[in-house]
Amino acid sequence: MCVILDTNTFGKFKDPTDEDMAPVWKWLDNRNGKIVYANTKKFEDEWEKGGMSHLRGQMMRAGQLKLVSEGVQEKTDELKGKIVSNDEHIIALALIAQVKVLVSYREGDRDLFTDFKNRELVSGKVYTRKAHARMLTKDTCP
Repeated sequence: MCVILDTNTFGKFKDPTDEDMAPVWKWLDNRNGKIVYANTKKFEDEWEKGGMSHLRGQMMRAGQLKLVSEGVQEKTDELKGKIVSNDEHIIALALIAQVKVLVSYREGDRDLFTDFKNRELVSGKVYTRKAHARMLTKDTCP
């Protein structure tokens, strides 16, 4: 299975001992899944600003990151003004990569949560804390 890592979670995610992120790291380390990433300008800027560039390289080498590039920018442009949140790039990546789990922070962007869970869009789930570890299932990342 693949997940998308929301920007607001970068600070917590960078600390593998964080109680809410520890299950995600265990899941990645056991090779049960991957984080999906797109190399669009928006994702590149967010990962750079969030201090994730070095970690992105490490995760790519460890096989914990999946790059999806085709169609994400086009889908992002198509979604502008058509969803509740301003996170068209995340919804676009979820749709293109067929990802159903977003890792985000508990006090995160409610509008993004609404869009991600919307049955007419992604129809996904949002992992926010260790109690949601059951969402992290065996790798079926296409």
